[in-house]
Amino acid sequence: MTSETRQKILEAASNLFELQGYHATGLNQIVDESKTPRGSLYYYFPDGKEEIAAEAVTLRMSEAITHTYQLINQVDDPAEAIYEMIFKASQKIIEQGYCTGAPIAAIALETSNSNERIRQACAQGYEGLQDVIRAKLVLSGFSSQIAATLAATVAASMEGAMILSRTQQNPDILIQVAAQMRIMIQTASKS
Repeated sequence: MTSETRQKILEAASNLFELQGYHATGLNQIVDESKTPRGSLYYYFPDGKEEIAAEAVTLRMSEAITHTYQLINQVDDPAEAIYEMIFKASQKIIEQGYCTGAPIAAIALETSNSNERIRQACAQGYEGLQDVIRAKLVLSGFSSQIAATLAATVAASMEGAMILSRTQQNPDILIQVAAQMRIMIQTASKS
């Protein structure tokens, strides 16, 4: 058994949790989707589904944070950078057939009151995403306090807009949120 097997299990679990949530995803389904032996699941994740879920959240949010960092730092102006980041999310949601976006929303909502380990993984992931946005704003001259407030607003607005776009199968809400976040940041920079 290799770490490649472990990675396959995490990737499959991440995809399934994003598509159908924590409670609807079973271990047998993870094994089938990952095309790995059932024994591998228990070898790499002796604590079972909870451990897989926490690590899948960490993996998916690490990917999202890296992607956000790359996107947001392609444009100097923070308002335009955030606009572009959210606009590109709207395009990706279309390309993925409204099946992806908000990669940990389902699992975060399902487990936040019932599983501390997964809740903490979700909280750390969302904090990491906000840290990237906050750092961009601070580097652009915003105070730490204003940058933190704006970063939380952008992250929450984007996450909510992704959920609405997936549900309505329409990217317009993301595009509208992108435009509003741009205005909010431009206005905040003038105050």
